[in-house]
Amino acid sequence: MLMELLRLIDHSLWANLEWVDFVYAREDREPRPRELLAHMMDSERVWFDRIDGRPNTTTTFALLSRDELVQGFKENADTLRRLIRSRLDNMVDFQRASGEEYHAQVLDIIYHLLTHGYHHRGQLAAHYARAGVKYPNTDHINYLIVNKL
Repeated sequence: MLMELLRLIDHSLWANLEWVDFVYAREDREPRPRELLAHMMDSERVWFDRIDGRPNTTTTFALLSRDELVQGFKENADTLRRLIRSRLDNMVDFQRASGEEYHAQVLDIIYHLLTHGYHHRGQLAAHYARAGVKYPNTDHINYLIVNKL
């Protein structure tokens, strides 16, 4: 399972960086795609704080530069790899933004973060598809093909 999770993290990082390059290369500078990318990156960090027992102080997600997103997604992937190698079975108590208290295993939080990324990359694809813009194919099979895995 470890190798499969690490491969999913690699795919997620690749897909996020493809979207960052695509969105920030566009001349239109629409805010929504940039908001989604910042939300994806910052939300992962909110979960890392929860896992480490730190209170969540992030209440809004600011737009970030291309370089901030690239660095942030790479750092987040490193953190996810570290968690996979060392803390998969740990239980985490946390409070959701709604105030609801809950707990989850680190493994389930990682699955949540991976599916959260898929969800928002799908929103990005739908956003550009509605406008008739060809967008990057970041599905898992394409990741394997492009990276010759």
